[in-house]
Order: sequence, then structure tokens, then C-alpha cells
Amino acid sequence: MKNTLTILLLIITSYCFSQEFDTDKYLNGTWCQKGNEECFDLISQDGLLMFAIPDGGYIAGVEILKYDDINKKIFWRIVGTAKETQYFEILKKNKVNHFDGVKTKALYRINKKE
Repeated sequence: MKNTLTILLLIITSYCFSQEFDTDKYLNGTWCQKGNEECFDLISQDGLLMFAIPDGGYIAGVEILKYDDINKKIFWRIVGTAKETQYFEILKKNKVNHFDGVKTKALYRINKKE
């Protein structure tokens, strides 16, 4: 009986806290303010998410903390930094409000010409 109850609780807990969303659809790409200012890349590859500053050569891992489906917010943080939680509030497929821990600004996903 104990084992059955334990398994049931694990299934319910994992179901309630699953953070399923498509990183390619919502995060993957180059994000900039209007006019291609202050750009950074979020790169989704092989189940990992990386934060990169193209001109600065900085690359770090990204940890997804929570996906709030009701408010359309993805909470994340850059691993290994002192920065607090950041989030994307999804406005459209290629437009988000980005809170960087200090202020909120609109960012746009740009298409790079290959």
C-alpha cells in the first residue's frame, strides 16, 4: 500500500509541475531591442539552452525555472551569474517583454540572413 501511494504521489507531482513548452517556438533565436540594439542569442540545441552575446564572445547556460501558461511568462536565469530571475512575457511569436532583473523592455526576435 505504501509503495502504491508513493508511486501515485510521484506521478501526480510530476504531472502538476511539468514545464512543457516548445523552446524553439518561444525562446530560440536572436533577440534585440528595436533597431538591433543590445542583441543576444538564446540557442536551443540537443535539449540545452544557451545564452550568448554575439559581439562579446560570452556564452552561458540557461536554466528554465518556470513556465506560467496563464500569464504567458517564461521565468529563467543565466547559470553562474549573480543575476536574479529574468522572464519573457510572450506578446507575440516574435515580440516579448523581457525583464532582466532590473527593468522591463520590449525585445524582438530578428531573422538572420544566412
